[in-house]
This record gives sequence, C-alpha cells and structure tokens, in this order.
Amino acid sequence: MSAPHDAPGGTRRDGEHRAQTFGAHSTAIGRAGKVVLSLFAGDVNELYGRAKHWSGWNWPPFLLVVTLTTIALVTAPDGPARQLGWVYAVLGVAVVVSFARVVGVPEGVPEDRSGVRRGLMTGGSLLLAVLGLIGMDHYADHGEVAVTGTAQLIPNVPAGNGAEVELFVDNTPRRSMLRLALTVEDSAPGAQTCTPETEFTASLVGGGAPASTEGIRPGEAVEFPLGGQQGNVRVRFTVTTDEGCLMRVSVAEATLHD
Repeated sequence: MSAPHDAPGGTRRDGEHRAQTFGAHSTAIGRAGKVVLSLFAGDVNELYGRAKHWSGWNWPPFLLVVTLTTIALVTAPDGPARQLGWVYAVLGVAVVVSFARVVGVPEGVPEDRSGVRRGLMTGGSLLLAVLGLIGMDHYADHGEVAVTGTAQLIPNVPAGNGAEVELFVDNTPRRSMLRLALTVEDSAPGAQTCTPETEFTASLVGGGAPASTEGIRPGEAVEFPLGGQQGNVRVRFTVTTDEGCLMRVSVAEATLHD
C-alpha cells in the first residue's frame, strides 16, 4: 500500500488533511490567531477577576474621598501657590490612594496582611481628604488675600518731594494685617535719575493707628495692623526725594492676612 502523498496546495490524499500553509486561505494564520486570542482571553480573565473586587463596599470610601475633595476644590480661596500647594498635594494623594484601594492591593501581598493593608489605605485616604478640606476652610477664613489689583492710589499722578498719596484697600475679607510695598520710577527717565534717593513715610489713617513708619525704600514691604478696621482701609504715604524730581508711584504688593 502506497503512502499518502501531498497534492498541490498542501492537502494530503486518502482522507487525511493537513493545514494549508500558503495561499489566501492558509489556516496557519488561524493557528497564530488562536495563540493571540488565548493571550488576550487570559488578560481579559485577569482583568475580570480583578474587577470583581471593585464592587460592593470598595466604592463608598472612594466616592466619599472624591466628594470631600470636590468640596475642598470648589471652596478653595484665591491665594499664592506657596500657601495652598500642600493642600492640593494632600488632596491628590488622597484620591490616588483611595483609587488604589478600589483597584485592589498589589499582588504579592500575603492574604492575612491584605485586609490590614486595605484598611490602612481606606483610613489614610479619608484622613487626608478631611485634612485637605480643613486646610481649605482655614485658608478661606485666615489665609492671605492678594488685593494688589484692586488697590487704588489717589492722586495717581507724578509726585515730587513732600507730596502725599493715599492708598485705598478694601478689607472685605476682614483680615487683621495689611502688607504693602510701593515702587517708583522716574517720571522723565531721560532728564532725571532720582529713584535711588526716593523714600516713603507711611501711616495708617484712622482706627487708632500707630505712629508713622519712616525711611521705607521702594519695593520694601511694610506691615500695618488694622485693628479691626473693615471696609476701605487708608494708608497715607509721603514721598521724600530730591528737589525738582517727579516720581511715578505704583503698588507692588498689597496683601491682607492674619
């Protein structure tokens, strides 16, 4: 009996067949596809197995952290980055840790310790979220408030030696301190150079303000205790410069704080 032999196209005669390995209908491609599909199916099964742990009591702590973080962000006051930076960092860590808790403890953690790890992650993320919310609330009531853009100098004209200008600041946030700094530049830069010799004398107007502060240099910040003043706060500046000089005065910084 003669052995079966191959016919063109790779098909074995006498009822036996083998995969066609070339041509448009090659089944070798199907074999490779099965390998890829098996790998993909394994990944899907692993993902499904992990997703089963994302339900039930894993979600409420995560949703609570997200809610607290959202409230903190909505109520966040305007302030410098150095003031609020740590609060944003704490809130970010709280959300990341809480989501990691939902996804599941990383593989390799012993079963008897995974419960402890999950509990610590849940409690830690909630604690961080509450801390961030408290921090935002504190800065909303006592943090620094920049009012440089709304501060007004009157009269806003070039000032000579002995001229007085008044700075008006709205203390609507009700802070107890005001930090001010003024800058000057020559009114006629090509005809005078008086900036290095220019100084200010400043005094808070009204409210039992203390004595004036002398020898304030341009750009130097000065603190004024407001003593419970609300609404418009007035600070009077007297310009000291060389005779014949005219200086343009502007506000470099105006910040209310406690």
